[in-house]
Amino acid sequence: MMRSWLPLILVILLISAGLWFSESPPEQFLGKRPTPQQQNRAADLVIKGAETRHFDQAGNLAYRVDAEQITYFQFKRRDRANLKEPRMLFYTDDQPKWATRSKRGVAFNRGERIVLSGDVQIDELPGPNGIQLETPRITIFPDREFAETDKVVTISSGPNRTEGTGMRAYLKENRMEILSDVKSSYDTQ
Repeated sequence: MMRSWLPLILVILLISAGLWFSESPPEQFLGKRPTPQQQNRAADLVIKGAETRHFDQAGNLAYRVDAEQITYFQFKRRDRANLKEPRMLFYTDDQPKWATRSKRGVAFNRGERIVLSGDVQIDELPGPNGIQLETPRITIFPDREFAETDKVVTISSGPNRTEGTGMRAYLKENRMEILSDVKSSYDTQ
């Protein structure tokens, strides 16, 4: 008698499972990624007044990142940290060499790539006669001390000023390349 009910119970379970999956399928079965709105709803960590230090292979301070607030998100294959008013300081031989500041930033994959936006300013230290760079948005690769943008960039040093579109900055080498539409003005005195 029990053997005759077993196939019927299995059929009912399979139909129930099929109906359940069709009404509310798990996201991983659909191959969908969460939308930016869904990602922003589930911060894993929020830090106010954050100060981080990053060291090179030899144990020397390479750069630091400070922010009014860091909102951290961990996803299956990557992570992201939204930065409010981030400031970065790059060091050479334990001395500060370049300082950045902006209104916003986003760090990807444990800070491997940082995108700064909103009145980005990068200053050569010690100031005030060093190079100053301004742009609306820039991507920085801190471990390589490299930055790039496709936006308008203004580089000034004292009264001298150069403006153009797109830039590559090799911070460790103190070298910057403006890629197009270059205009310069120099004070000869």
